[in-house]
Amino acid sequence: MVRKMESNVYRFGHVDIRLVMPEGMPRPENLAKFLADDTVNLFCEGKEVGGSQKDNITDEKVELQERKPMVYTLEYADHMTDIMAEVTGKQVGNGIIVRENLRVFQTEAGECRCIYFFGADMPYAVSMQKGGADYHVWVDKGVEEMLAYDTVFIAMLSLEKHMIQNGAMILHSAYMCYKDSAVLFSAPSEVGKSTQASLWEKYRGTRTINGDRSLLIRGENGWYAYGWPVCGSSEVCNNEAYPIRAIVMLKQAKINRAYPIKGFQAVREIMEQITINSWDGAFQMRVMDNLEQLIQEVPIYRLECDISEQAVECLEQLLTVGEE
Repeated sequence: MVRKMESNVYRFGHVDIRLVMPEGMPRPENLAKFLADDTVNLFCEGKEVGGSQKDNITDEKVELQERKPMVYTLEYADHMTDIMAEVTGKQVGNGIIVRENLRVFQTEAGECRCIYFFGADMPYAVSMQKGGADYHVWVDKGVEEMLAYDTVFIAMLSLEKHMIQNGAMILHSAYMCYKDSAVLFSAPSEVGKSTQASLWEKYRGTRTINGDRSLLIRGENGWYAYGWPVCGSSEVCNNEAYPIRAIVMLKQAKINRAYPIKGFQAVREIMEQITINSWDGAFQMRVMDNLEQLIQEVPIYRLECDISEQAVECLEQLLTVGEE
């Protein structure tokens, strides 16, 4: 029986991806927030946008309409062993990247990724580039219910690769909207990114756009944070973009202190929280170039903090310098 397919275009920052997939295939609930339409409506949601920013958004709308999306065609596979035999037979060259949950190699048509759950012997998905912007993904029918989890589904699309090719970077961060601007709390897992964002919601009435990720893009008027379809355990995911006011690198402490960090220290700490293909030297160089520009144009702060209102007050003093 031929399975009926559905097709939708999703927009991640400036990148459009068409997903052609079996009708009813599970997907993350938040993915619907990234459905593309013929307008750019994520800037300053619910507020009128005027002046130069409005002109830039209009230009972006035209550019996005003219851009053809990449196409990912997904299909179920009953036997991943057969799929692995097929794709590995097309490998060219001796280079193969092996990670605990990923294998990457090249074919004549482009890149092939085999994506695993940790500890599994066979991949749950295989993504093969068919040439240019066309990709085919085989998905193990046995993990169908798991596709509703954002990390499981989004891993099949290699989005970090497509983002950096378009000058964008995925930052591990809690993304907060403060006075119509983005403040990004970044740190390794379990340091308290979403906790600090929650403190600001409680004491200052801010909004969290995403509790675990943000997409950084430089526009004509500076750097913007965009929403992202992966939000970790926070379950807070919105598709909105705001100009970046600051990136705040967190450190747990008993005494609250906030101060700028610059230069190599800022680049190193932020780079540790960027989603990177560590085996791809060109990818890493693009990130380095972007970060060198970022730290020149966006304030980077260290916040040594506890989980009290004083932590909010401490950072707020830096964020409001120069305001009346």
